[in-house]
Amino acid sequence: MTKPIRVLHVIGKMDRAGAETMIMSLYRRIDRNKIQFDFMVHSRDKGDFDDEIKSLGGKIYYMQKFNMVNFFSYHHAWKSFLKVHPEYHVIHGHIGSSAFIYLSIAKSLGRKTIVHSHNSFSDGFNVHDHVISLLNYHNKDFVDEILAASIQAGKDRFGKNVVKRDNFHVFNNAIDSSGFLYSVDKRNEIRRLLGISPDSFVMGNVGRLVEAKNQKRLISIFHQVTKRDPDSQLLILGKGPLKNDLLSLTQEYQIDSQVHFVGVTDDVADYLSAMDVFVFPSLHEGLGISLIEAQCAGLPCIASDAVPVEAMVSSLLVFESLKKADSQWVDTIIKNKEIYSKQHRQSHTDDIKKAHYDISQTLPQISNLYLRLSGGNDDNSDDNNAHV
Repeated sequence: MTKPIRVLHVIGKMDRAGAETMIMSLYRRIDRNKIQFDFMVHSRDKGDFDDEIKSLGGKIYYMQKFNMVNFFSYHHAWKSFLKVHPEYHVIHGHIGSSAFIYLSIAKSLGRKTIVHSHNSFSDGFNVHDHVISLLNYHNKDFVDEILAASIQAGKDRFGKNVVKRDNFHVFNNAIDSSGFLYSVDKRNEIRRLLGISPDSFVMGNVGRLVEAKNQKRLISIFHQVTKRDPDSQLLILGKGPLKNDLLSLTQEYQIDSQVHFVGVTDDVADYLSAMDVFVFPSLHEGLGISLIEAQCAGLPCIASDAVPVEAMVSSLLVFESLKKADSQWVDTIIKNKEIYSKQHRQSHTDDIKKAHYDISQTLPQISNLYLRLSGGNDDNSDDNNAHV
């Protein structure tokens, strides 16, 4: 009886974030008779996608979080795990800080390995970023394939010359464009739900509430917007450790009644329809999958210059320098508001497909990669799984 090849994805936690959302989009659509995904996570806390993973036939394993102090126990745990689980032909590493450990062990045991960079670094490259960069730098020298969300994400993690390697590939953080269509009905429904007037100007942002996403700056910018348009509103979708700090900041600015913390939702597309402008002042991004979704929904976008240019898949996106004052960001936001308010809003699925950011275009690429690495055949019998 034939069995699917099993790919082990190594990640922090399967929450609803950019890389995780992309992995799940692939997982739902991949031919699971040929390829099955399993997951090694580094948190015992339940992930947003855990139940769905299990319903699709995937397994979830738990590994201790790596912190350098536990180098030997972490190394031992990985070596023991991979020896007990010879069925994993392909190890796909998304978590960078410890990839030099688990991928080198996997390689020494004859497994095929993929290292995947989802993030770039900002100009404010800190000590933590330097450490991660150093730990990742030599991964490129022994892994089978190197993937990155953008050219910059690859260079920042593996050095500028990595793009010259034959095994380096930019893998687009694709979306299901049919799931991010602009809807007037959903726009009105979400606004009613939140008590927002149909005529109010609504800014929006989607992302984890962490320093890299720079939502403190977002709120500061919005504060300036309210001085020009007192009825304006801000929607923030996502969860994270900075929520209380962000709430406090809205109270400090006395705009807490105008800032809506939506949290994690399955209905991101509906909230994008309710927005008028998407503002994305991230300190660093591998790509910014939220920007792809927003553009697909026909939403004008203003992103920081720390976001890779590959995120510009339509004329809806403009970049603004992080060095510019909040007032200059507001000028750009208001300008785009005025331009697009005069136009009939529509979805931009054609732009997404033209830029090759639709999941139907990247699914064959990743499927073929896994099959090629595993030997390129579909009859992975028990014997084949036992001898990697």
